[in-house]
Amino acid sequence: MEGYAYILTHPGIPSVFYDHFYDLGYSIHDQIVHLMDIRKHQDIHSRSSVRILEAQPNLYAAIIGNKLCMKIGDGSWCPAGREWNLATSGHRYAVWYRA
Repeated sequence: MEGYAYILTHPGIPSVFYDHFYDLGYSIHDQIVHLMDIRKHQDIHSRSSVRILEAQPNLYAAIIGNKLCMKIGDGSWCPAGREWNLATSGHRYAVWYRA
């Protein structure tokens, strides 16, 4: 899911593998759908800006479009400030949106 957390929150035109979406069970399907919904509601698109906040072997964190913040990896991290609300999280990833 870390890969989908990355591609569905970052600029570009993301793709989802058919078997990941339909054949790996409802848990994976629902997490991918939730990330897709977050991308759509936060208006993340192919030209959104990215500011990398952390890049370490066990942690990557970035702000995308100044609307969305995400982290992947098992390093401990969360965005500073009360304006960030947790949108979703799973094994080794989390996504926040700006309120």
